[in-house]
Amino acid sequence: MPTAVTMLEAFRENFPGLTLWLTAMAYLIGMWAGGSAILLLYRRERDASVTWGAVLARLVLGATGLYLPTAISSGQETLFGVSTILSYSAGSAVSSHGKIVLDTVLKFVQLVGLWAFIWGFVLLNRAHARGYDAALGSKAVMHIIGGILCMNVVASLQVLAATLGLEKLLSYLLTPA
Repeated sequence: MPTAVTMLEAFRENFPGLTLWLTAMAYLIGMWAGGSAILLLYRRERDASVTWGAVLARLVLGATGLYLPTAISSGQETLFGVSTILSYSAGSAVSSHGKIVLDTVLKFVQLVGLWAFIWGFVLLNRAHARGYDAALGSKAVMHIIGGILCMNVVASLQVLAATLGLEKLLSYLLTPA
């Protein structure tokens, strides 16, 4: 009889495959955006409605998609001072089943953060597709920033705990490794 913990363990086992799938999709989006940027640049010579912002946004999407691991690494280094996603170990308050649940939840948040990071650059491209849509551009920037914060959820929680004075509570639940 499956329990919630065994279902979460099975769900957690699929995370590496989902991460690889998202990375492969980012590569495909990057290749499409790079080719599309060249075509946009060619079309710009004949059509004045194509802006430099659209070409630049498409180039940024292409570079980010093709160099996704490097883009994530440099984003983590810029915001958190380390180029890799922080690891953690469960604190003393967490049981063995709780460790499985905590690990699964944190890995899921990191996976959602990776998706949000990629989607933010796609939205940024859409904001510049025909003119500039400020609301969509703001949404894109929030997806990118939120994705980076979710990919390094442990450091984000540490910053939030330090801001609110809850370091002892966080160290009771999570201990950075």
